[in-house]
Amino acid sequence: MPVAISRDQQIAALRERLRDRSATLSGLTPGSASHTGLQAECDAIWDEIERLQNTRSINLRFLLTVLGITALVLFSLLSGH
Repeated sequence: MPVAISRDQQIAALRERLRDRSATLSGLTPGSASHTGLQAECDAIWDEIERLQNTRSINLRFLLTVLGITALVLFSLLSGH
């Protein structure tokens, strides 16, 4: 079981949360305190979605494999073989 939630899962969860908040927002009076606060929350969720979409997801197994190979190469170079 993965320790961290994948980027795609985070994006999906945030989109669902944004959809729910937007549905609530559409029923509020524009300019009211509750509308303004919920609009700010929706904007923050959207910003987080965009931030996640602009990041690259790196496979942990691939990263560990590359680090392992690098360590073996360095060890062999340092040991003189």
